[in-house]
Amino acid sequence: IAGVASRAPGARGVGGAVDNSFYDAAFTLRPNEQLADSPVVVLGIDQASLDTIDALTNGRWPWPRGFYGMVAKKLEAMGAKAVVLDLLLSERSKDGVDDDEALAEMLDGLRMPFVGGVSGADGKFAVPVTRPVPLGDTSIYGEREKADAYREYLPITDRGDSLALAGIRAAGFEPRIATDRPFLLRYYGPHRDADGRAPFPSYAIAKLIVQVIEEHSGNDVSAEQGFNPELVKDRIVIIGPLAAGLHDLKSTPVSQLYPGVEIHATAMLNLIRGQQVALVSSVLVTALSVLGALWVAAGVILRRAAWAKVGCIALAVLGLVFASGGLMQLNAMRWLPLTEPLLAATLASVGSLLWVYKVEDARARALLQAIGQCISPQVASELAEDPSGLTVGGRRVELTILFTDLQGFTDLTERLREGIEPVLNLYLAEMSKQAFGRNGTIDKYIGDAMMVFWNAPVSQAHHAKLACEAALSLVEREREISPMLTALGAPNCRTRIGIHTGPVIVGFFGSRERLTYTAVGDSVNIAARLEPSNKIYGTQILVSHETAEACGEAMLFRPIDRLRVYGRTEQVGVYELIGPRENASADQLWLVEQSARAAQAYLARRWEDCLAMMDEVLARFPEDGPARVWKGRVASYLKNPPGDDWDGVWEQTTK
Repeated sequence: IAGVASRAPGARGVGGAVDNSFYDAAFTLRPNEQLADSPVVVLGIDQASLDTIDALTNGRWPWPRGFYGMVAKKLEAMGAKAVVLDLLLSERSKDGVDDDEALAEMLDGLRMPFVGGVSGADGKFAVPVTRPVPLGDTSIYGEREKADAYREYLPITDRGDSLALAGIRAAGFEPRIATDRPFLLRYYGPHRDADGRAPFPSYAIAKLIVQVIEEHSGNDVSAEQGFNPELVKDRIVIIGPLAAGLHDLKSTPVSQLYPGVEIHATAMLNLIRGQQVALVSSVLVTALSVLGALWVAAGVILRRAAWAKVGCIALAVLGLVFASGGLMQLNAMRWLPLTEPLLAATLASVGSLLWVYKVEDARARALLQAIGQCISPQVASELAEDPSGLTVGGRRVELTILFTDLQGFTDLTERLREGIEPVLNLYLAEMSKQAFGRNGTIDKYIGDAMMVFWNAPVSQAHHAKLACEAALSLVEREREISPMLTALGAPNCRTRIGIHTGPVIVGFFGSRERLTYTAVGDSVNIAARLEPSNKIYGTQILVSHETAEACGEAMLFRPIDRLRVYGRTEQVGVYELIGPRENASADQLWLVEQSARAAQAYLARRWEDCLAMMDEVLARFPEDGPARVWKGRVASYLKNPPGDDWDGVWEQTTK
């Protein structure tokens, strides 16, 4: 798909722009090459030459054509292999017929090859030579539309041989690159590097013109003042404009402003040495596209973490970019076009992400359907918008867990027999509403008991407070439905509740045939043990120190005991939940403060003080269960004090 799309007419422009950007960037990373031994040298018409010759021609441009004839004859005398003129002489000279005939006479007298420049299929060489002059097309792309930068060279144009091909053939070289198609130019560096050096041996033409004029006038020119013949001996000399004002500057991968004459010189050297930027075969490009797409697809599909998916995509893209750039740094330069591989990686990324989203979303919604009966409508709505919180397997998270149990349920079942069904259905339905009303997740029903937790499957900032509010609602609702339960044969129902906050593993557990969403861990066991501990103290709602601490000042808690629950070695701080602090009565606040003072006296072994405080509590609250328990315990300690290793912890010996 990527291969076809990258070659589609509408996509070629975009793909070409992407490839060109990477191509040009790779060129700029190459070190500059100095071609001191180059068989091609540039004799440039630079700004300094224009300024020098202006004094001789009164600022006239174009220069008299005879100058080029004199330069060609001098270069022949110096041993140049050939002269190539990158200037168009397609019209008669503005200096008249004599100027053209003077150049023609000098060219006819040359034994050294001289190549003239023409432009396009209809280009002409207007100098009236009698000996045919080889001509080369100065249009780098021939009749084709120019690109944004000159990256290719066309050896044979609609006109015939290009200037570079005509030049090397005239000098006796045969091209070592196929000439029936364009080739990617291997540039050797920018027009000028940071130190002002050119990759090609490049010299200003003015010095040679001045020397020829001086010698023609009979003046001697010293070796120091003259042009060194060794610079051009046995080399192809290409003459052309370098000055910006002559309007022959092109954009290339290595320079935004690169003289056309140096592009022709680059092409000449490429053809002579057989150097070019070779394209990686289309088969290899397609193979890399397939491998890259497979890598991306595998990474996105098989990796669960989002960062790992992104990492696989980034690694594939960077790998392709570095591979392409690395091949361009080799001596035998290779260009790996990136449009097709990058498009393949992009399509693979998008397709894989969509597939993963569809599969994971379907899986999450299936899990949501499975858990739907255990969560409140609000939590279900949140999960429907973002089901990512539902995954098979467990995750470690802090929960607040609540356990309930209906006091005397076993005796009630034995007495009512089949009549227990309406009682249980009414009771559990009403208790479940209270749990859902505080956005709890009902883990399971165990006969008459419930296990509910908060902070999963969605995060809940104040989960401990929500659990405590739910517990108070359970007690209140039980009181409200007591007449209905009594009518069904279940009078005096009383629900005991235990709450604990701590880390657990929560998620879907089970077999392939059946999964259940539940929480497991020591914190679950603590909550389960706190519920029956109410029987010890005659309380209805007991919470752990961790839950009380997580609620902060929102709820009012009465310190009850330090308890080592059944089956554990570590102690648990136990508190009775009184209610919201803002709604607490004066009696309730006094009871909490008195209990805190009594606990301090108890732990300090001040038995008489503690006993006196419990008597004060019982005087105001004769039926208070914790005060009765403490009074009996402290009275026994007065008679038989505990040992020195006593730590104030009460051991729970039964579930």
